[in-house]
Amino acid sequence: MLDRPPGAGAGPVAVMDKPKKEPILLNNQQHHYRLCLNCGFPNRQADTHCMYCQTSLVEDTGLLAWLRQTFYILRWRWQLRRKREHLQGKSGSGLGRHLGYFLIGVLLSAAGLYLFTVSVAESSFSNALIALLFLFYGGFTLRSLFARK
Repeated sequence: MLDRPPGAGAGPVAVMDKPKKEPILLNNQQHHYRLCLNCGFPNRQADTHCMYCQTSLVEDTGLLAWLRQTFYILRWRWQLRRKREHLQGKSGSGLGRHLGYFLIGVLLSAAGLYLFTVSVAESSFSNALIALLFLFYGGFTLRSLFARK
């Protein structure tokens, strides 16, 4: 049988008499994180080592610490530049891609015009909406092809 404190009734034993009072996070509180210079993972201010790569987050002073941090920053910039050049190189190439987009735009627009004339002749509202969608997508494709970026 369960031991009960003196004066407790014959009712069931409450597992949790008093709820724990946990701090409520307010929306206006700002969380400040410290980014790891090695991997860029956001860590709490109180952390001394990165939670992802276990690199020390303690700010060292001196020439060696400055050289290491400078190396990490330059490596990060180099990787970012390579990624940007890689993305820019693929987006602007290909006469075939432009020709394909042009053909798709012309075909969608032509199909939209044909369906619109048929829907007007038959007085079909639903077919007219579908035709307008074809026209819209064809025009959008052609506009995105010829618009300057």
